[in-house]
Amino acid sequence: MNTSISKDLITRLHKDHNEILQYLVEKNYQIQDLPPKNIFKQDDGEAYTLAYPIQGILKYHGIANIKHRIPYFPSISLNNNCGFTVSYLKFDKDLKEDRVILNGEPALKEELERVKFILDFIRNYSKINTKAILISRNFLKRTREDDIGKGLGTSASGSSALALAAATIIYNNDENYVNNKRLISIFSRYLASSGSRSAVGGFSLLLSHPNIDPYDSFAIRLDRKENQSFLENISILTIPMKSDLKTHQAHEIAPKSPFFPVWLKQRKNLIFEFCNALENSDLKKIGELAEYDTLCLHSVVMSVKDNNIIAWEPNTLKVMHKVRELRKNQGYTVYFSIDTGPSVVLLTYENEKRGIINELKNIIPEYEIIEGKIGGPSKIIPPNSPESMKLKVDIEKFNKF
Repeated sequence: MNTSISKDLITRLHKDHNEILQYLVEKNYQIQDLPPKNIFKQDDGEAYTLAYPIQGILKYHGIANIKHRIPYFPSISLNNNCGFTVSYLKFDKDLKEDRVILNGEPALKEELERVKFILDFIRNYSKINTKAILISRNFLKRTREDDIGKGLGTSASGSSALALAAATIIYNNDENYVNNKRLISIFSRYLASSGSRSAVGGFSLLLSHPNIDPYDSFAIRLDRKENQSFLENISILTIPMKSDLKTHQAHEIAPKSPFFPVWLKQRKNLIFEFCNALENSDLKKIGELAEYDTLCLHSVVMSVKDNNIIAWEPNTLKVMHKVRELRKNQGYTVYFSIDTGPSVVLLTYENEKRGIINELKNIIPEYEIIEGKIGGPSKIIPPNSPESMKLKVDIEKFNKF
């Protein structure tokens, strides 16, 4: 843990966590109990899964507990179906070591170690020893063959797809395990913290503070049946932009910013503001929170002495200014959200998206604007589904040992 975070602030974050938890209980959100540990039903088998990337609303940087990938403070995001991750996982007793194939290439060094890290945690939890092969690809719903872009939450979708696949195999589709979102979100956290939120879908909250028990840091889906028509009326416009920035760099430096403690202190109240906005179907307020916290996140990593990060590109700023102009001069309900990278995601209403797209094409004609909606949780898919078949070539090439 970073020593620049005071003991008083750590105590406050714990208190804030308890107040958030109490709020959720009072609002009748279900807090699932975890199923028994040290139990497995089979130690080999295969599964295909699909998961959606996340887009931060109330974001985070900084990992308080590296061993368990626990952030300093809670965060809220939505699942963005502009893209998806499809994963094939196989536990096989003939494997001598874990193998990982990501986007058609064998994973090396950091990526390989991150996948082994989550697999080791799941194996330890369930008490199996079998090694695994993971074959996974990220896809965007776009017409151009191009780089995915940076800052689109694909680490989250990759981790939640892997976590659900592992649980599906180990527990042989037992609903007490695969439908336990608390368990799947905890598993997902061990590759990417944001994977916890991808696992549960919709608008979701990851509970977290520096001294939290690892089994109490999990995600809860915040939208409910009564919010369905509101969610269906939201349109998500995604503008992928390339960057070589690595997210772990931002996590490492963020706690060194003088603005970091201030960012942490305001989180509880912003969570309550978001929940109230969701309850009232207030996209304007949700958008304002997403924009404000975008600026907070980037201010933090820009303000680290001698080792700061400026993640935006010139076209990122161009879109940000255009969005504000569209609100002020043309009355559009549209807001930007930018995670770790230059890519921009816009929130608006379904009936306003066409005009916004046309306006953006005038200033960034070289970029494709991907239309999307709010996506659901990670899910099991049949081996012969169109999405599973996207991995056919990779499986035939690499699933040999």
